Amino acid sequence: MILILHGSDGLFKYKNIKCKCYEKSYCEFKKCELKVLGRGIVGLNMHVQAKQLPMNRVKVTTFQRFNGFRPNMYNISVDICDFFKHKKRFPFFNLMYDPLRNFSNFNHSCPYNHDIIINRMVLNDQMLNKLPVPNGFYKLLIVIATEGIWRGEIEFFFEVNLGYDR
Repeated sequence: MILILHGSDGLFKYKNIKCKCYEKSYCEFKKCELKVLGRGIVGLNMHVQAKQLPMNRVKVTTFQRFNGFRPNMYNISVDICDFFKHKKRFPFFNLMYDPLRNFSNFNHSCPYNHDIIINRMVLNDQMLNKLPVPNGFYKLLIVIATEGIWRGEIEFFFEVNLGYDR
């Protein structure tokens, strides 16, 4: 399966992003946008100002579009500090973190006592090599918590088109 994905003329790109803080006293999105960096290349820019720290829990849910978005593969919650201590215990989060660390300041262990910045993150087809997914439109919902209370969410919408149906 990985050889098929690696040799395909794939397409893996952002469609939209939505960022929301439930309580403005805890966080604020200074920047949450997709920017065209070149022909067919879209980069993600995000700046999250954390007003009360630490942000310690993240929940990730994936959805696929079938007459609306429906949960399809993952609905996982993890403690961020535990993830950085034991990355091999959380393979899905590790797959998400690998491309993210090159474009962000989210690349060190706990505690996180500063803003989180992602600059010009581009999705590419190599990100699919480890996680085979069928063609379609997807939504990745990331919900962030502090003190056991969900504080904000980020919705990534993206398209996977491998040029053929599996």
